[in-house]
Amino acid sequence: MNEQHTGNRAQQAEDRLHSFGRHVLAAVVLLVCAWLLLHLLFHVVIVIATIAAVVVAIVGAVWAVRVLF
Repeated sequence: MNEQHTGNRAQQAEDRLHSFGRHVLAAVVLLVCAWLLLHLLFHVVIVIATIAAVVVAIVGAVWAVRVLF
């Protein structure tokens, strides 16, 4: 009976270790996904800001040409 109880404890310790490892792996995957999504969002914002700046520059140039000539 004592051997079975000791074996059960070892199994529980091993299960806890695997559970901890899975939690660590899940946290790392979540951090990598968050990092990638933030970079993607950053690049999308930069592209939108660049397009807006180009449109404003074109509209400003057209307005200036119309006022001067």
